[in-house]
Amino acid sequence: MLLGIKPTVDFAFKKIFGSPENVPILIGLLNAILKLANPVVHVEILNPFSYQDFADDKLIVLDIRARDSAGRWLNIEMQVSVFTGLLQRLVYYACTLYVDQLGAGQNYADLRPAISICLLNKKMFRDDTIPHHRFRLADPEQEMEISDSIEVHTVELTKYNLSEETIGEAPAIEQWAFFFLFADRYEPERLRELLPGVEFQQAITVIEAIAAKTEDRVMYDQREKAQRHGHSSNHTHLLRE
Repeated sequence: MLLGIKPTVDFAFKKIFGSPENVPILIGLLNAILKLANPVVHVEILNPFSYQDFADDKLIVLDIRARDSAGRWLNIEMQVSVFTGLLQRLVYYACTLYVDQLGAGQNYADLRPAISICLLNKKMFRDDTIPHHRFRLADPEQEMEISDSIEVHTVELTKYNLSEETIGEAPAIEQWAFFFLFADRYEPERLRELLPGVEFQQAITVIEAIAAKTEDRVMYDQREKAQRHGHSSNHTHLLRE
């Protein structure tokens, strides 16, 4: 039986990547996107998955906020539409993560990197074919940048050239794009063959659980229907808890 669960639907996305027991999945995704000299080895999810977030009919964008063991602050979200001000909001999120680190009397030197990541299954930058953009504070004329401060990443999933024949040898970020875009179309056994990485195996198990559990499936179907019918234009964002 096909999985039938789209990881891009907010309920599935938050349960897969925002549940404390699924931290290895989130770490796999972060390392695929960020490609850091010092990879993420542990993260604390600051706003973990909660059924209460989905208790009403509003279609909200549920970001995942986390802090890793190196002190980096992270905000990760999935967007199924591109709307005016989205890029500015991503910058705002990153700046908020940066500013909120300091309490009274703390030193500016204590500030750690703040990284905002947006996964999109729509195109944001239509004039180029590059799927992944990394924005930093920089002086392009002098080729200098303020490192370890604020970063904004956009990952346009549909720009990757994905095929079943080559996905097993593709970079991890392309494998994640394949997972996000096509997981619902596969039987779990076949998807496990195509994406043998440990983090993907765990993610597929979570999807299987959503598909099998009546409460989860009902909630997922409600969210997917609302998303499909275009209510995503009415964004209510969770900035802080």
